[in-house]
Amino acid sequence: MKKFGLLGGLSWLSTIDYYRELNMAVNQHFKGNINPRLYVVNLNQKEIHDLQKAGDWQKISHILIKTGRELESLGCEGLAFCANTPHRVYEDVQDKMDIPILHIGDAVGRYIRKIGHKKVGLLGTRYTMEGDFIRSRLENLYSVEVVIPEQEPRRNIQTLLYQEMSRGLFSDEARNYFLQLIEELKSKGAEAAVLGCTEFPILLNHIDTALPKIDSMMCHVDDIAKFILEQEQ
Repeated sequence: MKKFGLLGGLSWLSTIDYYRELNMAVNQHFKGNINPRLYVVNLNQKEIHDLQKAGDWQKISHILIKTGRELESLGCEGLAFCANTPHRVYEDVQDKMDIPILHIGDAVGRYIRKIGHKKVGLLGTRYTMEGDFIRSRLENLYSVEVVIPEQEPRRNIQTLLYQEMSRGLFSDEARNYFLQLIEELKSKGAEAAVLGCTEFPILLNHIDTALPKIDSMMCHVDDIAKFILEQEQ
């Protein structure tokens, strides 16, 4: 198996899910409790959030490059950001690495291609919904049309993320708001809702929604597990 590095803490809640699901996937492959060699770095989420608010993406890039090089020095053969939003600086960071960083947008795109959808709704941080680092990747590389909520809902999602979900709070009010947003994405012709923030699947776990949910984290985990097990296939 390949050694793999997780750049976590972005949030720590979903980093736990990455760790658990990767172990489960490898255990399932070997039909026993054989675990992958994972290296997890727990970054300071508040620092990253403050830099996002300040628009200092260069500093975020420097933090991820430094962390990626640390994991590379430990013998990791691949890396992943345990969140969607840091992929805004993916190209900058990948350019400074000698090992691949598995892009969450590619994982989602391959899954959408597999199930045959042509138009999806995207829910994520304001940076993910308004930026092109996920949307353009899906549209240009995977021929998927992407629709997003209007401006006010995008701001509301960001507030709920910072004030509640990133702190481990998943309220009924937030849950109901997301159910309403998914209804609106359906009215725009979306065939599925991409949960493009790794806290959102936690919020909507075991909840029926107007559209099928595409869990970006689980798509990412599937790609990472295949990479780790590549020599075992």
